[in-house]
Amino acid sequence: MHSSELLHAADIAVRRSKTEPASVAQTVGKTLLVVGPQPPPVGGATATVQAFLDELARRDSVRCVVINTSPPPDYRVKTALLKLDTLARAATIVRQFVNAIGSSDAALIFGTNSFVFTLGTVLLMLGRWRRKPCFVRLFGGDLDLWLQTQGNLRRKFSLWVLGAADGFLVETRLVYEALARLGCSKTHYVPGYREPRPVKRLERQHAEHLRLVFLSQIRRGKGPLVLLEALQRLVVEGGSRITCDFYGPLIEDCRAEFLTQLSVTPGACYRGVVESSMARDLLARYDALVLPTDIMTEGHPGVIIEAMQAGIPVITTRHRAVPELITDGVNGLLVPVRDSMALAIAITELAADRLLREQMGQANRDRGSEFSTDVVVERMLNMVLPECAPNGGRIVH
Repeated sequence: MHSSELLHAADIAVRRSKTEPASVAQTVGKTLLVVGPQPPPVGGATATVQAFLDELARRDSVRCVVINTSPPPDYRVKTALLKLDTLARAATIVRQFVNAIGSSDAALIFGTNSFVFTLGTVLLMLGRWRRKPCFVRLFGGDLDLWLQTQGNLRRKFSLWVLGAADGFLVETRLVYEALARLGCSKTHYVPGYREPRPVKRLERQHAEHLRLVFLSQIRRGKGPLVLLEALQRLVVEGGSRITCDFYGPLIEDCRAEFLTQLSVTPGACYRGVVESSMARDLLARYDALVLPTDIMTEGHPGVIIEAMQAGIPVITTRHRAVPELITDGVNGLLVPVRDSMALAIAITELAADRLLREQMGQANRDRGSEFSTDVVVERMLNMVLPECAPNGGRIVH
């Protein structure tokens, strides 16, 4: 979808909300203006916003007006701030926000560091001008590192923005504690979340055959090349009963190298892209998720939460806030980043112990409810629209 089409779709969402009969608005109570990206593209940010909206759609005390900020298809490519299409998109989002904020009771802005401290700041100021509560839900888990890279003036400005919001919601304890040390009193820890669905685990005919899955964007920072190297080590050592399927969009930073290494790795197969709504059922067909991420923006990876809810173990890295989700030896195994040897050893450990896999899977099922949308969105509503938290909302698209 082109940027013009995305903007048109977002514009329709606001126009429809403005023509809704007054009696409907009175029935549903409060109006929440939600600003954030929606699918497409497929990714953690869009899945987070969609899960939030899907949860509110099952409730009836909040009416949501949605402004879609999804970028054009080449969103992974950095573009100049002053490109005409970028300015046009920004202007359209601002116009939509101005049109919608007056009839809203509060606004919740989802965004990355770069969005929040540029266009998101403009939206916050517009919300304050209209005397409307405005909250920010930050994507990722690297704000503490990002602040360290800023010059003194930019850092002071960013801290001022953090204080200008009525609440700043971060998804990791790591970032929350770092901001608390900087005196940011309006920051709240709200973990990552995914919508829980009933999952039926399939009985395995060949229990000695370990089936692994990698489900994420196929990009260098997520570790697919490290995983392929680990699998190649296992083949040399005789690990022929281990297979791994890869799912996710191929990102250009490692596309060619990934496909080359995949072709020489026995038991490894690329299966294409999976819709977010299908992820949990897909994961339940496998014995373990492997995500050897080392990306610095990593917060609470949504696919790890989905694996927990699907009841399978996770092999991942001891990196940033990932250990907030996975406890080594309890519900998964943690390895150092970019260490294919350690990853191969961890895979071998799970392959050799079916009982351990079952215990870890059960531990994930037990803990996965902490990160379900009904639990986490309730916490968010308690902050943004406290009078609506017991019931929730309906979406206007």
